[in-house]
Amino acid sequence: MKEKRMISPLPPEKTRAQLRLLDDAARKVLSAGFARRLPADRVLAEYFRRNRRCGSRDRVFISESIYALLRFWGFLRRYLPEERREEIEHGAIRLTAEELAALLMAGVFINGDTEIAENIAALSRLDRLPRALNNPAARANQLAGYFGCALKLTDADLLPEWVLAQLPEDLDRERFLRILTVRPPMWIRMQGGDPQVVAAELAASGPAGFEPHPSLPDAAAVRTRVNLFSLPSFRAGGFEIQDLASQCVALAAAPKPGERWLDPCAGAGGKTLHLAQLMHRKGTVVAGDARPAKLEDLRRRARRAGFPNIVTRPDLGKNRHRFDGVLVDAPCSCSGVWRRNPGAQWKLSPGDPAELSALQRRLLDDYAGAVRPGGVLVYATCSLFDVENRAVVRHFLDTHAEYKLDPFPHPLTGKIVPGMVRIDSVDGDCDALFIAKMRRMP
Repeated sequence: MKEKRMISPLPPEKTRAQLRLLDDAARKVLSAGFARRLPADRVLAEYFRRNRRCGSRDRVFISESIYALLRFWGFLRRYLPEERREEIEHGAIRLTAEELAALLMAGVFINGDTEIAENIAALSRLDRLPRALNNPAARANQLAGYFGCALKLTDADLLPEWVLAQLPEDLDRERFLRILTVRPPMWIRMQGGDPQVVAAELAASGPAGFEPHPSLPDAAAVRTRVNLFSLPSFRAGGFEIQDLASQCVALAAAPKPGERWLDPCAGAGGKTLHLAQLMHRKGTVVAGDARPAKLEDLRRRARRAGFPNIVTRPDLGKNRHRFDGVLVDAPCSCSGVWRRNPGAQWKLSPGDPAELSALQRRLLDDYAGAVRPGGVLVYATCSLFDVENRAVVRHFLDTHAEYKLDPFPHPLTGKIVPGMVRIDSVDGDCDALFIAKMRRMP
């Protein structure tokens, strides 16, 4: 069930001040998101850093209102004239304060936050809102009438038409579209800490919301709003923030203590850390990334948790040693994380998945030779599109006869899968992610 953040009412003048901040922040998020494809959380973090006048209540109000706007942009954009819609989606935000307030009000109303929506409507001199119906599409249609638009909106409007055409045939579209409207929980991975201690720290910070996963002993969902980075267990390296689907990658790879693994697209290192943990801190994980700042994040995380078996190299070069395993966590469309990064589907272009597919093929070709005979090559993306997933793997296998798919247990169910699996959001209230495991023949 979706967590509702209960916020006591503020005096009208304070609420007007919040609305002014919200207007300013929303313009920056929309402009940077559509013009430069920056994620909302990154833009908001910078906005709050620069605007110290935003207190904790302001940050919650602004963040949740903007995320609602982005989550339901597929509905909201239909209320706009075509020229205004195209203008916004090219990064030019010329909306008046009244127009933007109406869109923000509509977003939070569709999201089910009716009290906040009514407050915005009243202070923005908008008409009184109707009594809200019980699902987002129904509420979106209520507002179509409210704004005088002759529309019949469905959940399919949450995605561009070209995206709908590229979704895999075996995806349960109805459930996928429905779950897009709900923010996922924060998942953590225990990394030597005591789950009971973490649960107690969370309870001391606010309403309890710690739910251990029924089959993965190190995974837990956090459904309460709390600054996880401030908890003593986090600062001691006892757990990491990592989505459940992401945790499945290292579990599928199944590294053994004492092995040598290569993670050439490590980013900030969530999967690198998990590989090192599964190896019982024995052996070596060599992590590389083209972005030095990401590797610095990884080094900091590894130091905090005391991992002795992680080595970072910004330039892996061409003369690599052979490894027992290589994990290619490839750059992708990130279509599997739209729940966590709402609105991102409107920033993709139809040609992006095919362009990324070409890059993904090159990465597999580049690192296939780094696997020793008998070792494994794991390919992962957080994409839903087959052109980035199965098609990439099939092309690789067709051009590399020395590799075969290697069956492995599904990390969430234990059922053996034939070397490839897509974990969908509905499988565990998490992101969507694709994994392929291939073994190099001796």
